[in-house]
Amino acid sequence: MDIATKAFIWGVVSAISLPIGALLGVIFKPSKKINSALMAFGAGALLFALTIELFGESIIESEEHGRAVVFAVMGGAILGGLLFDILNQILNSKGAFARSLSTAKRYLISRNQSNAELMIEKLSEIPILASLPPEEIALLIPKVKTKRYKAGTEIFHQGDKGDALYFILKGKVKILIEEPNQPSQTIATLANSDIFGEIALVTDIPRTATAFCLENTEVFRLSRKDFQSLMEISPEVKEQISNLAKERIDELYEKIPSDTSHTWSRAVQKRMADLRLEVTDEDIESETSMIIKTGSTAAIAIWLGILIDAIPESMVIGMLTKSITGISIAFIAGVFLANLPEAMSSSTTMLKGGMKIRKILFMWISLVILTGIGAFLGAVLFPQTPDGSLLYVVSGIEGLAAGAMLTMIAQTMLPEAFEQGGAIVGMSTLLGFLAALSVKILV
Repeated sequence: MDIATKAFIWGVVSAISLPIGALLGVIFKPSKKINSALMAFGAGALLFALTIELFGESIIESEEHGRAVVFAVMGGAILGGLLFDILNQILNSKGAFARSLSTAKRYLISRNQSNAELMIEKLSEIPILASLPPEEIALLIPKVKTKRYKAGTEIFHQGDKGDALYFILKGKVKILIEEPNQPSQTIATLANSDIFGEIALVTDIPRTATAFCLENTEVFRLSRKDFQSLMEISPEVKEQISNLAKERIDELYEKIPSDTSHTWSRAVQKRMADLRLEVTDEDIESETSMIIKTGSTAAIAIWLGILIDAIPESMVIGMLTKSITGISIAFIAGVFLANLPEAMSSSTTMLKGGMKIRKILFMWISLVILTGIGAFLGAVLFPQTPDGSLLYVVSGIEGLAAGAMLTMIAQTMLPEAFEQGGAIVGMSTLLGFLAALSVKILV
């Protein structure tokens, strides 16, 4: 059997745990603790394999070829980490965050923080709210809920009880007034970052207009109940708001001076830095479901997000297979053990989001084949005993792959494990590291 074929087989062996893990995830739906323990174990095994087989080997080679080999590996590792980070962020913005729980949670927290900052900027322009102390308004922001409406949906109707303020994240809303025996009259068309319905927060006046979605629209909703609960626990604020409401009820849509607005906005954002915008499992499941249901674009982004995890390890497998020392069983074991819980956790998340089992399995099986092909190409394209300047190029490429894998472990595997299991992560990672060490010694 030629070396390239061996590399392909080793690539498939290392990745076959992906569909196995996916099946285990969708059939048994393991608990978060089990997922966490297995993922941390796999991360520990992979950390050992990277440390010994790649970075350790570069130190040995530097004794013969000089320290430049180590520097080439280090430079490649930094580049690999940066490339992975950039690609990961791009794909997450397209929907790839739905591939794992921790990735989804970090993405949603970051997005909610950005949206909250936009909302604060607009709230600062509403006199009745800008009169609140920044520390008080900052407490309201975490109570804001995300709502989505399809095109053609009424958010509220003229005459309804005013029960909330709305902030448009994306979409378009028409505000219209209806008069008896008269056609409806459009008084405003609102888009991203616009606010409407603020009168409801401070008065019992029924809705004076109808809000109608012209396209699919996503909004932040702050309920009157939550706003009033703040006033109940802060008598000073309640009195201040009541007095101001009487004075400015006819001026609610006027803007306050921009310098005052900006000062207030910055003060609220400073207070927000001390608060954490929580994201619940229900929020993640709802967002994942929405992303998956948007169609093929999100599915492709999820698949590509998983692929960028697999490409570096497949390259390393091919290069190790062709090296003089041959393939490392410890490295294969590390990749295999890391892939199993990753697929298990990701598949469970995607299944909860509404993705079909058939599509989930197809994604993982296709990655098994691509990992084999990547290993095959790694064996074909790189020489067995590089020398001269080619040695540093190969060392840099090995470092690039290792850097991408280490960044992946730090950004996805360990956060995912800690998110689900907490304190169990430390010992599980150690056991995975020691398991890979045992394989290295015994095989």
